[in-house]
Amino acid sequence: MKFCAYRISILFLLILSLSCKKSFLDVVDNSNLNKQSYVKDLNSMQDYLNGIYVMISTGHEFYYTAAYPELVSDNLKPSSATSPLLLQYNWSQKFDEVNINTSTSMNSTWKDLYQIVRACNFVIEDVDKYAKENPDKAAGIKGQAYAIRALVHFRLVNFFAQSYAYTADASHPGVPYITTSDITKPYTRQTVAEVYQYMIDDLNNAMANLPSTTTDCRYFSGPAVKGLLSRVYLFQGDFENAKKLSIEVANQVPLMTISAGYPNDLFKNKSPEQTEVLFQATPVAVGGFLGYSLKSAFYHVATNDIASILRENSNDVRKNWVKDTTGSRIKVVKFPSSVAGALFPVAEGDYYSPVLRSSEMFLIAAEASMRTGNENDARMFLNAIRRRANTTISDVTATGPALLDSIYKERRKELCFEGTRMFDLQRWKLGVQRQDVFQGYQSTLLFPDNKAISPIPGQDVNLMRLSQNDGY
Repeated sequence: MKFCAYRISILFLLILSLSCKKSFLDVVDNSNLNKQSYVKDLNSMQDYLNGIYVMISTGHEFYYTAAYPELVSDNLKPSSATSPLLLQYNWSQKFDEVNINTSTSMNSTWKDLYQIVRACNFVIEDVDKYAKENPDKAAGIKGQAYAIRALVHFRLVNFFAQSYAYTADASHPGVPYITTSDITKPYTRQTVAEVYQYMIDDLNNAMANLPSTTTDCRYFSGPAVKGLLSRVYLFQGDFENAKKLSIEVANQVPLMTISAGYPNDLFKNKSPEQTEVLFQATPVAVGGFLGYSLKSAFYHVATNDIASILRENSNDVRKNWVKDTTGSRIKVVKFPSSVAGALFPVAEGDYYSPVLRSSEMFLIAAEASMRTGNENDARMFLNAIRRRANTTISDVTATGPALLDSIYKERRKELCFEGTRMFDLQRWKLGVQRQDVFQGYQSTLLFPDNKAISPIPGQDVNLMRLSQNDGY
């Protein structure tokens, strides 16, 4: 069977039984059935969608995909010579022709993310069969599947393709934007411009099907979709649309204040009116293994330079996101322990991962305002983020390039360890300049560089004739 023929079974429905919140993911073990034989009505389609959310947790937020953008940049580094992703950290990962081997390549990330895509495609294709049972519920299920498909392709195009502005018209190779669950149909790489247009179309379709308010942050809603679309526009360089949408979301979902629980409560499941989170991933333990350990704590530690940025002002509450330990290591403690109530072998992974939150919307609004020539608005949104974390700090009064640098710095600070750092550096056309590097490894990666992105898995190159990324 070809590697590209990802068979989407209901295996992840077995995973549901391991979830910490039965009200969220309470379904029967149908792991021996395929999707067509399991999904018979709208309720079983909802169960199937819940399984996709589990796949987001295990394959998108709590595994290699979460650590990678922080590790190949300058926020995380290996804790020892036995840490996973050492080759990725050193920008020397290899083109692996056969194996799904995450020690040499990101093949497993490719596979895991496209499994989610295929599952979303099945939902989009089949949910209308049951729409008469409850048209609003069917529309909501379809809208969520569109949103998740765009979210996953966003991660894929940043892992495996150069940033949008790499060429003047984004005509360089992107990733396959797969819109069918039929594993027998061939696919090819679209350009980056085409991938972004597909994402935009999917998110517009999602908004057309989802309510304009949020009832549960563990599911995609209208505000979350709008927030993701503003992120896509920012990365595309469409700053007018990025600014418009991010401001709309920021006005609808205000920043969480310290008195309301910021920052620890960002990682709890709270009602929408009590949090700034737009969409979060529910923690899931699979087979006794916890992917969070690959994000930090055990295999990876914070770099001295991100720690110094977080600690530069003693009144900034974010200084507590890192902690000195023995051996001069700096542990990441941004994510609180044992807050979701899950049965985990490692309590440090027991938190809800915020995939989208209002803080990012303020930062998008600041950057997009600056890019469109409105420095007053840029300072206003930037200062809101700064003052929330440190009530004693003076407002930024900088202009021009100094103001843009301040926005870059605040984005790195607020979103550290959340999986955006390398993607930001690439779209800003900045290289990686590590001040603190693991002994014997490279400290500098200039922009542009072929090794800033991962190779396309070998079996897809060989069997589907996908073009390989330059340098591999």
